[in-house]
Amino acid sequence: MNWDEFQIWSAALCSWREARDQGRDGIRAVLHVIRNRAEKRRKSWAEIVYQPLQFSSMTYPQDPQLAKVPVEPDPQFVDCYELATVIYQGGDYDITRGALFYFADYIEKPSWAKNMTETAKVGRHIFFA
Repeated sequence: MNWDEFQIWSAALCSWREARDQGRDGIRAVLHVIRNRAEKRRKSWAEIVYQPLQFSSMTYPQDPQLAKVPVEPDPQFVDCYELATVIYQGGDYDITRGALFYFADYIEKPSWAKNMTETAKVGRHIFFA
């Protein structure tokens, strides 16, 4: 595996954990947040994905998704990987309109989101810039 493949694989795993039940657009939206943060912060996708407490499914010890991994065959992970590849290569329109953050619509609005601009709602996630 080369470095680009690791970036794509890390983002695919994150999007699979965060949005596999949100359909292709939900997966795309999470991947765009990863890309947007990486570009804005001038970091790699892996640095963004594994930054503590930024994507709870990847780093938060109490998150039930943290220990989950796709098991072959897993068509949702295949979709995540394919979408991550396309977005990593710049081949997809950003449906989040530049979002850097999101949270699930079934939780109370976090304090960090109170002064942010909502850019989109995709599936069960609300996106902010």
